[in-house]
Amino acid sequence: MSASTAVDPASSPSARESHHWSERSTNCPRRAVFALAADPVHIATARRQVTAHVRCWDMDHMADNAALITSELVTNAVLYGRTDTVTVHLAECGTPADPQLLITVGDQSSAPPVPEAASPGGAGERGRGLCIIQCLASCWGTIAKPCGGKLVWAVLAGSPGGHGDGTGRGSSPCCAGSQLALALS
Repeated sequence: MSASTAVDPASSPSARESHHWSERSTNCPRRAVFALAADPVHIATARRQVTAHVRCWDMDHMADNAALITSELVTNAVLYGRTDTVTVHLAECGTPADPQLLITVGDQSSAPPVPEAASPGGAGERGRGLCIIQCLASCWGTIAKPCGGKLVWAVLAGSPGGHGDGTGRGSSPCCAGSQLALALS
């Protein structure tokens, strides 16, 4: 399976519509969804898509962290998700004063992700992804999909210092992230 056709968010009709939402509103959240083949070559595609959408939504200050979180979530789904397709959902959430970004990645495995204890000086290439997410996200978690598989989600806070305690139970208004992640899927 190959990657789904990716459209530059700035040139797509739905993105042009979202550009008209100059004021953030909980009634009109900005959302994006794309599916990619569960192949390591598409991890970079997921990063590029997320970066493009976040920048299109004038959330440039979140672009690098959103790309890194997406990369880690998609990598885990590709390596451990027992799936042919990885689905990425993005949604602006929070409030106009404290904009936030929900990143959700779905796969077909029912096994929840488990952070590995990577040694600080270790030379291993794997085992740090969820630790990175814990450091960058204000909250994160996982939830079973009703039709099988799981969604792993992370909320990126727009304001500095909006990170949680790494337990997945931050104070973000979007930390009902599991319900929002399910609603988007």
